[in-house]
Amino acid sequence: MKSVIRNVKVFFIILFAMYGTIGFPQMDSPYKVPLTEFEHPDLQGVWTDQSMTPLERPDSLGLKSTYSIQEINELEQARQIATERSSQPLTPDRSPPPLGGVITQQSDVNFNGLVTRFVPVFGEYLTSRIVQPENGRLPYLDENPQDIFALRANSGFTRFDGPENRPANERCLGVPGQLPLIVQLPLDGPWRNMQIVQNKNYVVIYGEYHTSPRIVRLNSQHFEPAFPKFFGDSIGSWDGNTLVVKTKSFRSDQSNRRLRSSELLEVTERYTPISDTEMVLEFEISDSKIYSEVIKTRITLQRMTAGQRLYESGCHEGNYSLPGILAGARRQEIEASLPR
Repeated sequence: MKSVIRNVKVFFIILFAMYGTIGFPQMDSPYKVPLTEFEHPDLQGVWTDQSMTPLERPDSLGLKSTYSIQEINELEQARQIATERSSQPLTPDRSPPPLGGVITQQSDVNFNGLVTRFVPVFGEYLTSRIVQPENGRLPYLDENPQDIFALRANSGFTRFDGPENRPANERCLGVPGQLPLIVQLPLDGPWRNMQIVQNKNYVVIYGEYHTSPRIVRLNSQHFEPAFPKFFGDSIGSWDGNTLVVKTKSFRSDQSNRRLRSSELLEVTERYTPISDTEMVLEFEISDSKIYSEVIKTRITLQRMTAGQRLYESGCHEGNYSLPGILAGARRQEIEASLPR
């Protein structure tokens, strides 16, 4: 009897070692991922993120992580109505905003349009792209995260003292975030689109907005000593059908108001194809200077339909707007110094 019990214990020890805390093996996905000529999963093509799921969960939802089908229908209907309303021609003789009011970019909304649907992830309609922490919110260590711009402000620099104090996106040096697709603008547009190209030793992830390519070295090591870059230093490996990309050595001035970060930022991406037309993209984001814990996000990318392609992105803010902003600030300084 003791030998039988001993054998049962050994069996469960081996089972636990094989399958960890899950207790049972994971069933293989019925989708057979096509392979490249180098026997790697083929992720190539143009992909887009067409979900209106926000990065952070609205505070009013608390710990509610998913929507019901009925809730999705209501939300999508409301967004469709808002889209139709915003696409109406603007009244040419409309009055200016009140003194101190906000001048909106309504014409941009009319041009780009709004994303009008939610895209499920593994069959669930998420209330936020963030799935960890549990509340779906960014776990900032401080109410005013001390990124490079906050530190410069604390040192006495204003936002208009020079180009270094303006966000990277405004200077045409990066997308609205550290990598394509982590943080989405509410509008439809090129920032939602990307292309993947592969060969034996590299994967290129090309973001359409700001023409932002990242060259991922497969089965490599990070450069040491690190050399900070706007899109960091990316290395990749294959975990079954999943491409795992680890990126660090970001420039600290890549921080932006939607996702604050420091030079300690590290991002791990997991690209997992689940059908011919869909691929799940998961992020793990860590930055011990800014966040109290690792952030995990999850979205579904969709293959763009045949005939759709990426186009060269032209950024004119840095060429024209930024010099004008700084020139205006210098003019204000001159006028303030003149005798009254």
